Amino acid sequence: MVGIALWAEGDPLKMARLFAQRHKLTYPVTYDSQQKSKVANAYGVEGLSTNIVVGRDGIVRYWHFGFDAQSLKQVVVAELKKPAPKPTKHK
Repeated sequence: MVGIALWAEGDPLKMARLFAQRHKLTYPVTYDSQQKSKVANAYGVEGLSTNIVVGRDGIVRYWHFGFDAQSLKQVVVAELKKPAPKPTKHK
């Protein structure tokens, strides 16, 4: 699990760290400093905070505008309980 801060005013790295500390996040948080972020475009992010959980299978399992710690935790815990997909053989 990785958090990505987007479009922060001032010092985006500092803002990401403060957010992580305030919400006691235990996963790494980085930032995307591009004004027209590929990450934001790929996941339909139009405002902050948007939380997206992508399952081990690559499918978006949760998309929520705003920070709802309880809902986010429930989804993450449920996803972590699912077995990892079986590896595929590459030719």
